[in-house]
Formats: sequence, structure tokens, C-alpha cells
Amino acid sequence: MRTNKINNFIYGLLAVFTLTLTSCDKDFLEKTDPGSGSVDGFFQGEDEFVLGVNGVYNSLYAAGYFTNFWGGNYFHMHMEFETLSDNGVGQDCGWRGYANFACGIMTPASGGITWYKWNYGLGAISKINQLLALIPNVNFSAGMAPKWEAELKYLRGFLYADMADLYGGMPLITEPIDPTEADAITRSTEAETYAQAISDLDFAIANLDTEPNNGDYGRPTKQAALMAKGLAELNQKKFSESAATLGQLVALEGPDVGLVDNDVWEGLNRGTQETSKEIIWSMKAGPGNEGTGDYIPYGVAGDGDYNGWSGIKFTQDGVDAFEMQATGLPITDPASGYDADNPLEGRDPRLRKTFYFEGDEYWGGTIGDVQFGAVCCNGNLKAQSSVGIAPVFPRKTTTYTQEQKAQMATIEYGSPIDLNLFRYADALLLYAEALNEGGQTAQALAPLNQVRTRATMPAIAAGLSQAEMRAKILHERRVELYLEGKRYFDLRRQGMLMETINNNQGWDLHGGANYKSHYDLWPIPSETTDNNPNISQNPGY
Repeated sequence: MRTNKINNFIYGLLAVFTLTLTSCDKDFLEKTDPGSGSVDGFFQGEDEFVLGVNGVYNSLYAAGYFTNFWGGNYFHMHMEFETLSDNGVGQDCGWRGYANFACGIMTPASGGITWYKWNYGLGAISKINQLLALIPNVNFSAGMAPKWEAELKYLRGFLYADMADLYGGMPLITEPIDPTEADAITRSTEAETYAQAISDLDFAIANLDTEPNNGDYGRPTKQAALMAKGLAELNQKKFSESAATLGQLVALEGPDVGLVDNDVWEGLNRGTQETSKEIIWSMKAGPGNEGTGDYIPYGVAGDGDYNGWSGIKFTQDGVDAFEMQATGLPITDPASGYDADNPLEGRDPRLRKTFYFEGDEYWGGTIGDVQFGAVCCNGNLKAQSSVGIAPVFPRKTTTYTQEQKAQMATIEYGSPIDLNLFRYADALLLYAEALNEGGQTAQALAPLNQVRTRATMPAIAAGLSQAEMRAKILHERRVELYLEGKRYFDLRRQGMLMETINNNQGWDLHGGANYKSHYDLWPIPSETTDNNPNISQNPGY
């Protein structure tokens, strides 16, 4: 069943299984393939092999706070992408690498997220290659060999597509390598990297089911592979191909994939709808001591159960982006019905489900001056309106049930909430974008309105130009996916990223924003280029 949630899905490894990075302070290409541990003779049956597959996820989304939080993982603090947009501002100019971009101080030696994505991504690919090479020697149950191969190739395809988007051309490694081979590796082109990713994702599409392997929610499915492929095609501006791929995903809408009802929408990102058909792919966290530290900066400051220190400051512009529910008009429109004396009344219902405001109840208390004045590293939020900071806390990603509260008691400075990477509303809006950018503006209206209608917002009328439709889709993605780390990528695809970040006045709190155009491709970590002269650096660094 889809609802089968295995606590040890990501982290359950036998002690003898050593497919892990051998050192956090060494670069991937400096050393032997980290997937070349002492595994000879271990992988004989399917159960052992599945443990190996589970081990790959440990490179993507590690558990704990003191054990892995500062060491990083591939999706480390994914929501910090919100600070590289008009949605939020980081707590300083060097926070986990993200803010280095906004402040204009990014270098190949900056570390943080640019190091994590490169090294943990290639480390996971190395493990995948080792496991793929072992498949012919493992005794699988009937029909399962291609399914486990498909899961591994999905992960490799997702990673190569994601890293191609961030770094451009990547070293293409598709089988285990020895140190001599590692020293000779060069970067392939961006097109070649995407081609490898698409090949892997096509295999996954052909061999994965609409329910995950072993019924373990969190493993990829056919719909996850279709979404990853459609996004990769969209990022390459292959609009017709992307629309066709995402159209295949939309055609699967039914018991295994679709939108949840509006009355449970809030639970999608708050841990109560984690097995819902809307969540296409997620990284599992909790319960028990397997919670993630990646949500720590995103809670309500001063709360005794430590949901966070609120390291992101959210912009008033982002709060104001939520339209009026009755008219579907922005609050700046005189005809919208907006009342400045009662700014939260009659707004898009997603606004109150995304943020906490003054006076809201939280864990039996009321959010007020004490909380707003106690924000670690950010100062008093209520005193920052002059630079466009809103006095709000994130509601998405914060726990709110008694069961979650009990779970948090077993996690030191962590959260049991899963990280959603793909959900169906995201897919519908990407589909609308691909259709519109490919010249099918009229056809883009249906998936756009499907998301709006679920949110109980008025449908968009027909007859928009391509530019008008583009703006509507960007708006809808902003309010639907706020706090899910998507806005950065949306603005980047549309060529609006630098202008948007540099116009985010909130960065004045940290000396002002100075995003540079060459930052659209991330730097290759200096450890790699210093130790591997065959790996070229991206322009501008």
C-alpha cells in the first residue's frame, strides 16, 4: 500500500555496508570511488541489495542535527532558495552558501550548498554506479531486478539533470571507477549531461510503477520520473517535449496522483498528508530520531519545543502577492476589495496557511512581541518594515499536532516533517508553463485554473497573451509553492533572477544585494579544480 511508511527507509544500513563517503573534507574526484567499499560477497539477495539502495538516500538527505546537519547533504536547507528571490532574505551574507550569491561574494572556495550539491551529488552517483554493476549477481524475486535498476537510474537521472541545471556540464560517470580513471575525468557538455539524465529517466519511466517499489512511500514512481524528465526538458527550453512528457503525467491523474482537497492542503507541508497522492516524491524524515535538522531555521522563534530560530526573513512583497479571494485581483488594484485596515480579511486562503501572523495561536500560546523580538540572527522583525520585511513566521514546515510534538521530543533540534521535492500542483503549473512557452497559451489555462480552483480562487479568464499568461503562471507558482524552494528556479528559467534579487530591499540589512549574472551557473568547488586540472571552472569565477 502507498501508506506503508518505513522508518528506516533512508538510514537503515548494515554495519558492513560501507558505500559512504570516506571523508567530508576530501573532494570526490581526489580519491577512489566512494562506492568502492568492502562489499564483495555481501550483496547476494534482494534484501541486502535494498539496504544498499537505501544507503544512496543518506547522501541526499541525512538525518540528525549534530551528526549530519553541519556536515551537509544534497538537499541541505532546501528552503533557503527562498532567500534568492523576492520571497525572503537570509540571516547574513555567508549563511550556508546561499546568501553568498545574494551578497555578491560567491567564489569557488565559498563552500556551503555549492560544495554539498557537487560532492554529495557525485558521491550518490558513485554509490548508484556500484549498485548497478552488482545487479547481475543478485538473486531478485520475479520481476524486481528492472524495478530496482529503474529506481537507481531515476536517482542518477534526477541528480545529473539537477546538477546540469546548476553547474552546466558535469563529469559523466556511469560505472565504478578506480583512482587512475578518476584523475583523468573531464567535464562533459551540458547537452551531454542532460542526455544522460534523460536516458536514465526514460528507463525509469518504462520500468517503475505508479506505486513505489515495495510499497515504500518516498521511493520514486513512474510519475516522479515523468516529472523529473519534463522539468529537465523545460530547463533546456525544449517546450514541446516538456509539454508532451508532463502531459503523460497529467494523463495519470487518478487514485495514485492528483490534487488533494483544499481543506487538507495545509497538511502537505506540515507532516499530516505525507502519503497523499499529491506528493509525487519526497525525502523522508522521522518519526523517531531520524528527523531532519534542515527545517531548524524555519520555525517560530522562542517556542519551547524548538521548531526553529527563523533564520529567513520574509518580504512584505511576498505577503502582498496573495490576491483577494472574491475578485482574484491583486491588493494594489482599487477594484480588488482590499481593506488596508484589515489586511488579512478576504485574501487567498493560502496566505494564512503559509504564514503565522501576530495574534495567531501556536502550541497553546499567542504570537506577539516576545516572538517577533526574539528572532535569532535577524533582530526584531516588527522593526524592519522600512526595508520591506514582513512581521510573519512560516506556517509551512512547522509541526502542529500532538503526535508531532511527541516525535519532536525524540529528535534533538530536528523536525519529523518530510521534504517535498515534487508535488502534483507543481507538475500542473510546470505543464502550463511548458504549454505557454511553446506557444500553446490557450491550452495552458486548464492546468493553471485546476490549481487555482482547488485553492478556491477565481479562475483566470481566457484570452490572455503569452506574456500575460507567463505572469499569471509565475504568480500562481509563487503563492502555491511559497516556502518550497521553487521561486529561485522559476525566476532563473525566465531570466529574471538577477534583477529580482538585486531589487529585494531586505538585503539592505546585510549591506545590499549584489547578485552577478555569471552566478546563474554555480562555481565548481575549488578543491575539485585545484586537484583535478582536467575539470574546468565555470566562466566568471
